[in-house]
Amino acid sequence: MRKFVLTLALLLPLAAAAQNEYDSGIRLSAAADYKIRKGLHVNVEEEIRIGGVFQSLNRLQTTVGLDYKAAKFLKLGAGYILINPYDGVNRSFKAPRHRLYVDATGHVTWNNFSFSLKERVQFTHRTGTFNVYQNTPDAFAVKSRIGVEYKGWTYFEPGVFLEMRTQLNAPWGETSGDLQTKNDGTTYYNYTPTGYTHVYNDRYRLIFRTDIKLSNHHVLQPYALVDFYSPYEIDTNTEGTRLFSASYVNQTNVNVGISYTFKF
Repeated sequence: MRKFVLTLALLLPLAAAAQNEYDSGIRLSAAADYKIRKGLHVNVEEEIRIGGVFQSLNRLQTTVGLDYKAAKFLKLGAGYILINPYDGVNRSFKAPRHRLYVDATGHVTWNNFSFSLKERVQFTHRTGTFNVYQNTPDAFAVKSRIGVEYKGWTYFEPGVFLEMRTQLNAPWGETSGDLQTKNDGTTYYNYTPTGYTHVYNDRYRLIFRTDIKLSNHHVLQPYALVDFYSPYEIDTNTEGTRLFSASYVNQTNVNVGISYTFKF
């Protein structure tokens, strides 16, 4: 009985073609930024996400972070994010997720333009009941973002950014044997999980935004996000012994939002 890695399952009937999905939503957030001393800031943000063509609450998200300007061209950050997903069908909150992150942002200026590169490493702990062979309990990811902003105007600072997210420890495994069929007609392959070893890029994001400086203390930031999202979705039984499907699911998500920040 020969074995072959899960990648080859993409060529099999159970996952021959990637799915294509589309979604849109809106995001609203309010934040407070407090200057502890020169170069060191603490910030708190509350965000509301509405998805499914604006039909229902998708998530509440609370962020507490620190930013430190280590040099003229370098800013460091760290923080904690509490994620509360919402089930619009059952009208109840699902189990929360806890995220820690550290990041570094470097930037250079040329005339009225500011060019930046931001690298973030994040750790997300999933709580509640879920299939551990389909989802990673403790997920690590890296987000890399490059961008350019125009700072030649007094009250407006428009910018465009490109971001890539890399999953570092997604579930993986091996299939073996021939295609099996259950009594109800469901097909599957015998499956052996091999751990959380799948490393791949699952999202590319294009960001358009502008900072509107209402005053020294009040900033509005309207923005638009275009996500090209391709998660690798594995469907197994709860014991992780049968693989029903495995494929990349191509999604295009468009979100518009506005953020308000009070600085003091």
